[in-house]
Amino acid sequence: MQVFSIRESDWNKVILMIKKEKFKRLLKNPMFVIGSVMFLIVILVVIFAPVIAPHTYTEQNASVALTGPCKEYPWGTDQYGRCIFSRVVYGSRIALSVGIIAVVIETLIGVTLGIISGYYGKKIDKVVQFVTDATWAIPPIILAMAIVLMLGSSATNVAIAVAVVSWAQFTKIIRTKVMAIKALPYIEAARIYGESDLSIILRYILPNLVSTIIVLATLAMPSAILSTTSMGFLGLGAQQPLPDWGWILQNGIQYIKNAAWISMAPGLAIVWTVLSFNLVGEGVKELLDPRARV
Repeated sequence: MQVFSIRESDWNKVILMIKKEKFKRLLKNPMFVIGSVMFLIVILVVIFAPVIAPHTYTEQNASVALTGPCKEYPWGTDQYGRCIFSRVVYGSRIALSVGIIAVVIETLIGVTLGIISGYYGKKIDKVVQFVTDATWAIPPIILAMAIVLMLGSSATNVAIAVAVVSWAQFTKIIRTKVMAIKALPYIEAARIYGESDLSIILRYILPNLVSTIIVLATLAMPSAILSTTSMGFLGLGAQQPLPDWGWILQNGIQYIKNAAWISMAPGLAIVWTVLSFNLVGEGVKELLDPRARV
C-alpha cells in the first residue's frame, strides 16, 4: 500500500501561496488601499513633524492673532498668534503615542485575563467575568475621568485611564477563543504527556491567538485616539503648552464664529487619523481571518 506524504517544505509553499492570494485580494479592496495611504501620511507627519511644521508649536506672535488661513499660516492662528497647522502636526505625535500606549496596556490586561478565564474556567472564570462585566457596565468616559482625576492630568495618565476602561472587549473575545482551542485533541494530548499549564498556554494557545490579538489591537486604536482626545477636550490630557488635539479643539470653541479654523483643523485631523485606522483595521481583519475565502 503506497502512502502519500507532503514534505514540510511543500506545506510552507502552500501556506505562502495562500497568504499571497489573500494579500492580492486585499490590494483589490479600495477601502483598504485608501486607508493604507491615509495611515502612511499620518506616520510620515508624526516622524517628520519638525520638517513639515513651518513654526514650533509654542511660537507666539500677538500681531497675527486670529489670522485666517494664509501662505505663512496654512490653517490660521489662535488667539495667541500660534500657528494652528504646526500645533496640529506636532499634536499628531501626542495622539498617536498616547493611543499606542493605551492599546498596548489594554491588550496586555485583556489578553492575560482572557487566557486565564478561558483556560482555567470554573471559579476563576466567574470572578474574571464578573470584573469584566462590571467594568463594561460603567460608562468608559466617566471611569476614565475618575482615574485621571486621581492620578493627575497628563498624557501618560490618560493612556493608563483609557486602557483600564477598555480591556473588557479583549477579555471577552480572547476567552471565547481560548475555550475553543483548549477543547482541541492536541491540547489534551499535551496534558497527558505532562506539560504544565504555562507551557501549554505559551506553546499552543498563545500562538493561535496572535492573529486575533493583532486584529483587536488594530481596531482598538481608533477608539483609543478618540478617547484620549476627548479627555484632552475636557482639559484632562496633555497640558499647555503641549498641542493636544482635544485641547486645541476645546480652545477654539469660544472663537467658533470668528475663527472656526481653530476647531476645524484638529477636528479634521482626528477624523483623518481615526478613519485611516478603521479602514486598515478592517483590511487586516480580512487578511488574517482564517474563515476568509481564498
